Amino acid sequence: MIPARLGSKRVKNKNLKILGGKPLIQHVIDSVKKTNLFDEIYINSEGDVFKEIADKNAINFYKRSEYLASDSATNDEFVNDFLSNIDCKNIFQILPTSPFINTKDINNFFKYFFENNCQTLISQKEVRIECTFKNQPINYEKNKQTPPSQELTPIMAYACSLMAWHSDTFQKNMNKYKCAYHGPEGKTDYFKLDGFATVDIDEEFDFLLAEQIYKILN
Repeated sequence: MIPARLGSKRVKNKNLKILGGKPLIQHVIDSVKKTNLFDEIYINSEGDVFKEIADKNAINFYKRSEYLASDSATNDEFVNDFLSNIDCKNIFQILPTSPFINTKDINNFFKYFFENNCQTLISQKEVRIECTFKNQPINYEKNKQTPPSQELTPIMAYACSLMAWHSDTFQKNMNKYKCAYHGPEGKTDYFKLDGFATVDIDEEFDFLLAEQIYKILN
């Protein structure tokens, strides 16, 4: 499932912005299709323009409600809505805002999910620098010399670009906790992404950066 809101606020029409001669979402569609891993591929959106893109790519379109495309709707809610209407054993969510996710990344993530019997799998990226939480040190001590960055204990942050859930477990967690994204019950594991695969476009600056990365890679 590729979720794609039409009404993004920070970057207008973000998922349709042209990167390297094609809409942002097309980069992820191309990578997903090349893997040949999935029984079905869906774009999940409120915007009919994405149905045109889905049809053009011979994939499926799921139209969510306007509420589920609003700023107040959560990832938990629109995934749960999708699973309430589409029958599938497992769901892999791949964000169109991560255009440099490639077939190798998806293949490795997919393989890890099944080989490790995951019910929730979350992509992460490594941050290897001194970090604080609520102004308190996490991976260093203030009264000791800081070691070289390569010796610091890394902080693992969500990459979010790749997520996967066992559908029944997701829905059971939603019924019990009203959330399932982080895998409150069931086996939850983490998958490290590296390099350009961790690029996520949230702000206009991110898109400008992505344009330069695309030029370098091509």
